[in-house]
Amino acid sequence: MAFKRYNIEIGQGVDVHGADTNNAVKKALADAMHHCCMAGMSEIHGILDKKGQVRLDIDVYVPSPEEVDEQMVKDYMAFMYDDVTVRAHKGGADPEGIALNGMPKTNILVALAVITVWINVAD
Repeated sequence: MAFKRYNIEIGQGVDVHGADTNNAVKKALADAMHHCCMAGMSEIHGILDKKGQVRLDIDVYVPSPEEVDEQMVKDYMAFMYDDVTVRAHKGGADPEGIALNGMPKTNILVALAVITVWINVAD
């Protein structure tokens, strides 16, 4: 048995008010996961125990990678997967936002998440 790349999915998350890096990252993860339907994992490869036979590599791109809470990412994905590697990179975007109703102007923070799914299959 060996791990082979099964799927790569990309998601975008935006925190419009407050430029919260980890809030944008959570939204990017949810966006990426909601784009995939990995029916072949069970129907073709017979993988039923996702915790034992699936590995995720997650690359997150944000303006300030040092702000990414890697444990939060792992905990967020733990609903189905426990073998998760997280890497934070410089990227994403942080354009100037707008001020509404007398509130101070805040930046918009855009995060990208690239999730690579590896499955343990027979050679």
